[in-house]
Amino acid sequence: MSQRETIVYVIRHAHAGQRAASGRDIYRPLSDRGIREASALAEGLVSAQIDTIMSSPATRCVQTVQHLAADRGLPVVEVENLWEDSLPNEMLAVIEACAVEENIAVCSHGNLIPEIIEMLSARHKIEVTGRGCEKGSVWELRRSDGQWVAARYVGTFNS
Repeated sequence: MSQRETIVYVIRHAHAGQRAASGRDIYRPLSDRGIREASALAEGLVSAQIDTIMSSPATRCVQTVQHLAADRGLPVVEVENLWEDSLPNEMLAVIEACAVEENIAVCSHGNLIPEIIEMLSARHKIEVTGRGCEKGSVWELRRSDGQWVAARYVGTFNS
């Protein structure tokens, strides 16, 4: 019986403009630097097999994966449980539900991504390679037959 491997690319949104003193942070867009980072991200993942692209509803997250989605002819599916105010367990549940049969890319926030990596390490004793969570960076999570087996910090694709 062959093993079914899936990959999850967990992406931290690219650089965004300054947080406003008032107003809803959910609408904060990428900065010019962030737009360049998002483009580099799409180029860096050009050969990655990705079946579904999900994002926090935050504008900066959606914009980070728009090029990636357009290159593949895929929609960006906005998921509330990827928003920065979500609990790590909520985010992990979304990822686990979708990564059963598909390779997915998920764009979220810097407060959640390290928590997800820590949870996978503690719960599943997976091999974790690298460390970080820079804006515009990627973690590659691997599953084999529904079990988490490894997490690798890819970093950014900026030159």
